[in-house]
Amino acid sequence: MKRVLIFSLLFLASCGVDHNNDDPFEDFNRGSLELNVAMDKNVLRPVAVTYEECAHDEVQDCISNVLFNLKEPFYLVNHAISCDAEDAATSLFRFFINSTIGVLGMLDVAEAMGLPRKKTSHKDTLKNMEVPTGDYLVLPIFGFSSTRDAIAEPVSWFMDPVSYFIGFPYMLAKAVLFEISDRADNLEVIDSMMEDKTDLYSTTKSMYFQKYGIRKPDEDEFSDSPTPDS
Repeated sequence: MKRVLIFSLLFLASCGVDHNNDDPFEDFNRGSLELNVAMDKNVLRPVAVTYEECAHDEVQDCISNVLFNLKEPFYLVNHAISCDAEDAATSLFRFFINSTIGVLGMLDVAEAMGLPRKKTSHKDTLKNMEVPTGDYLVLPIFGFSSTRDAIAEPVSWFMDPVSYFIGFPYMLAKAVLFEISDRADNLEVIDSMMEDKTDLYSTTKSMYFQKYGIRKPDEDEFSDSPTPDS
């Protein structure tokens, strides 16, 4: 269903595109951004604020640890595809240690043992493989992306080995909890960005350029400048 939705959105967005424009999807993107901002204001932020107020810091830390532990198999697959044996092994050992000694991931015992989390994603994997990024996209609900990453997004749903054992309810619940937890962790940063009087679209687009190395029209190389995790 999600895959069909993304391909449908891409098809609709491509209608009437000016391919001579360095941002051919800008009108579509701005509309999607307005929708996402409205959803954040009316749904995600209120839920995140409630979560922040009702859950003690220790509880939030445990939930975050569990969520990140569930992503370790996904990290492992991406590291393996990138032929990064060391980081793949780290993700494997982290998942095993935290799932057992760490009480299903509530405690990050592996970190204390000198095995820090090696976060990655399909976006990072494709970037490392030098797959062209394509044009910038803002998808309704799914957020900031590109033509490459939007088409590749469904792949990530099937690259998480845990999902094969638990199924769609697990995938949905994990995605929702991640969004709430992430929004709560970044309340001040995102709120400040929303209140900024400058062009929110240009700001978020620039951040995505920097984080995922989208080739700008006036650049010959990919940008690797880091930005804060969203």
